[in-house]
Amino acid sequence: MISKYIKELIPGNSRIIIPDFGAFMIQDTPSGKVISFNDFLKFNDSVLLNKIITSEKVDAAKGKEAIKAYVAEIEIAFKAGESFAVEGVGYLSKDGQNNINFVQDESAKAKGKTKAAAKSKAEPKAEVKAEDAKPASAPAAEPKAAAPEAKQQPAAAPQPTATPKTTTYINNSYTNNKMEIKTKNNKSVTTVLIIVAALVIVGVLVWMAIDFNWFGPFKKAKEAPAAPVEVIDTTPVVDTVAVDTVAVVEEPEPVIVSEPTVDPSSKRCHIIAGSFQIESNALRYQEDMRSRGYDAQIVTRNTGYYYVSIKQFDTRAEAVAEWRNMVYENPNLWILIK
Repeated sequence: MISKYIKELIPGNSRIIIPDFGAFMIQDTPSGKVISFNDFLKFNDSVLLNKIITSEKVDAAKGKEAIKAYVAEIEIAFKAGESFAVEGVGYLSKDGQNNINFVQDESAKAKGKTKAAAKSKAEPKAEVKAEDAKPASAPAAEPKAAAPEAKQQPAAAPQPTATPKTTTYINNSYTNNKMEIKTKNNKSVTTVLIIVAALVIVGVLVWMAIDFNWFGPFKKAKEAPAAPVEVIDTTPVVDTVAVDTVAVVEEPEPVIVSEPTVDPSSKRCHIIAGSFQIESNALRYQEDMRSRGYDAQIVTRNTGYYYVSIKQFDTRAEAVAEWRNMVYENPNLWILIK
């Protein structure tokens, strides 16, 4: 039954993932749909699960059990040295190196080719309708008629001829403007000279006041230094006691990134071990972390990156406490709240 659902999902999807097993990758080509198999994509994207739930009208738990039973059937066929047929899709088999191989069923490829051919046959009909629609071609002539008018506009620029009156007016205005500029420049120079002269006079006066000690009478007489006051130490003598001092070591603080979400109750705290721009690299790293005993999961963000979470917690305090236990082994760990 699940093979039937996989076959039905192929036309509208670029990939169909069987959780904890692998994924069928679909690519549209001129010759039809080319299907391949990738055993690295194993996380549950809920496409196949939702298809089972809506088709059989069951809950998510029963849908997951149906998928596990389907994967078990495939593994039984592999152990017996036989290939497993996915009806209308192709055949799965496992070689001596424990690699999963896939051979596409030609009927699945021909179906995609038939749809492409049907689409190409429908295009000439649309062209015939466009040629028969004579009234629609009438408005297209309007832009062509407007083209000569746009070309004639630049030719109107040379029309104003240089008459004697216009020339005299332009020359007079130019002369007047030039005289006004000279007058303004002269005023600016005069103002600068006055400011420089004033600064020189002020400087001479300050120099003379310092040199002739004009400010002497206004200076206050220096006060005689006060006699030193003898200070008697009345602090009682206390026997010193050696006190052990223990250095307080501050606990490290993690880097915490919080991403807003529509549902605040769905936030979870993740300890992130690696971030990737390419999904396949994130999936390989996820498998590596799982082989080391971590419950590694793929977490995506609005930035387009794929993050590998090795531990998940419901509260921030639990995530920080676990991070402090793990950071000495891997200082690159950080916390994502999503």
